[in-house]
Amino acid sequence: MTNSIVPSNSTILVADDSRISVSIAINMLEKNGYRTLSAKNGPECLQLAKTSKPDVILLDIVMPGMSGIEVCRALSEDAETNDIPVIFVTGNTDNKILEEAFEAGGTDYVRKPVGKTELMARIKSVLTHKMLLTQLIEEQKLQGVLEMAGAVCHEMNQPLQVIAGHSDLLMVDMPEDDPRHDHISEIMEHVKRMGVITNKLMRITKYKTRDYIAGKKIVDIDKASNTD
Repeated sequence: MTNSIVPSNSTILVADDSRISVSIAINMLEKNGYRTLSAKNGPECLQLAKTSKPDVILLDIVMPGMSGIEVCRALSEDAETNDIPVIFVTGNTDNKILEEAFEAGGTDYVRKPVGKTELMARIKSVLTHKMLLTQLIEEQKLQGVLEMAGAVCHEMNQPLQVIAGHSDLLMVDMPEDDPRHDHISEIMEHVKRMGVITNKLMRITKYKTRDYIAGKKIVDIDKASNTD
């Protein structure tokens, strides 16, 4: 049973030149709700990583032609694949090999013969970490946008006050039947509305989003929490 924080449709790419090892790993993964892909060598793994964008790669270290460490290094150096976590599978007990594997960009490892409990635990851990990291990055990006918006709003307040002040002066002693009266009143209403919006933006500490166009989301100013 998968952890509730991990998407049930996560895809695991199993890269191993042993058909038996691939079959065993895929059987374990699919019984635990994961989707799977397989590659029998390094170049095939690199190609599938680019085209299918798996959530995790389960990578054998010892493969003919191109080793798992070389594959991982290539994945790490490619902007299209460098964010895919790699869990190495190895029967090697040499710590120097494992050190080289982590230096190449590996996230974790399991030893052969692979046990179901350990494999599932490592995959769940890696997926959870990836999800939390993605959420943190998105929150930091949005927080940066909000902080910039706050600075822009601060700079806007002064010209808004100037517009409001001059509008007030223009309306002094202006009769209500003057054609300009309604136009200036409308300007003042919009200035007030802009002032309310800028003040809300500057005080936002927690936010909610709402659907926008083309599947995008924007901050819902009316539902955002502020420091008041």
